[in-house]
Amino acid sequence: MIHYALPTTADLLELGAPRADALSIYLTTDPTPAGRDLAFTTAKSAVDEAIRALRAAGRSHAEQEWLRTQWDVVAEDSELWGNLASSLAIFIAPDFIDEYVLPNSFEAHTHLGSRFDVGQLIRAVTTPQRAFALTLSSNGWNLWAATESSRVTEFPLVGEHAEDAADATNRMSIRGRKLLRRLGGDEGQKVLLDRYAQVLAGAVRDELAPVDPAGDVPLFVFANEPLSSMIVAHGLPGEVVVVRGAADELRPDQIDEAIRERIGEITARRLSAVADKIGDGFAAGLAGTDVAQAARAAAVGAVGTLYYDMTADVRGTLDADTGAITFDENGEDLLAAIALLVLANGGEVHAVRPGEIDAEIWNGQLLAGLRRALA
Repeated sequence: MIHYALPTTADLLELGAPRADALSIYLTTDPTPAGRDLAFTTAKSAVDEAIRALRAAGRSHAEQEWLRTQWDVVAEDSELWGNLASSLAIFIAPDFIDEYVLPNSFEAHTHLGSRFDVGQLIRAVTTPQRAFALTLSSNGWNLWAATESSRVTEFPLVGEHAEDAADATNRMSIRGRKLLRRLGGDEGQKVLLDRYAQVLAGAVRDELAPVDPAGDVPLFVFANEPLSSMIVAHGLPGEVVVVRGAADELRPDQIDEAIRERIGEITARRLSAVADKIGDGFAAGLAGTDVAQAARAAAVGAVGTLYYDMTADVRGTLDADTGAITFDENGEDLLAAIALLVLANGGEVHAVRPGEIDAEIWNGQLLAGLRRALA
């Protein structure tokens, strides 16, 4: 099945369940003819490599052929290859096929084992990627919205607002100073632009308040000076990030790319602040950085928030009922298994990359914020 939205918690838990010969393929993709060809070739190579691995392990011909048969189903799916975005995740097992086509940035990776590798999907689901954008010049403005599972699209306005600077200031043109005989020179033009910025800031607040009343979603402002500084000074909702430059000719994909290049810094700063607060509870037994302790706490539903490094190689087996773990370099990804257990018990998970969390308690591997202290 092809998914064009991020998986739900239930989807992640299904993907993370033990299953024989689970092949996971993550690809960076480009929705162009050349990009589609490269994605297809790269995925096929990953399947060929997995078949060679099964053969080297002494698996039967039939056990090798199931993978080829499942790949043929994926390969012949014209809808999949004709509608790529920025990344593609393919999950194949003897009785299972799933594909995720998403705008998120996945790192190319292939894994064949007893579970699907869901680390990058967990990160995509649990790491905030929502943002609003405002593109403006004296000639006009637009609001945009980007989400975790969709590229930026124009935000539908509810109210009636000024279309440009002239409309906002009731003038035929903000450059028509002599004709209008009201304000002259550069100073007059700045006054008019400032009035435009004031009117527009109010319009943005009115439009975004119903969908983001707490102002949690960052707002990217694409504009040149002096408009960018003026509109910020008049008060915009949420955390504002200014991207200076001419906004009139920006395409949606360019806006989306600029947002996703910068939103990671915002997310990392916010997650670091939360990690610091979790760390304040360490002395009271409400925070832990030990893998075995976190596993036991996760099994009894005591982990409220879990941070883990999705690149850390900690392998072994986890008993989901007791939380007991055994370290084994040939085992499963223990941190991802603990994360899935936390999600299954209603906890919050953040899969992070090295260097993203700047908190005193962070050990670079795992941090568990507990709902209650364990005996």
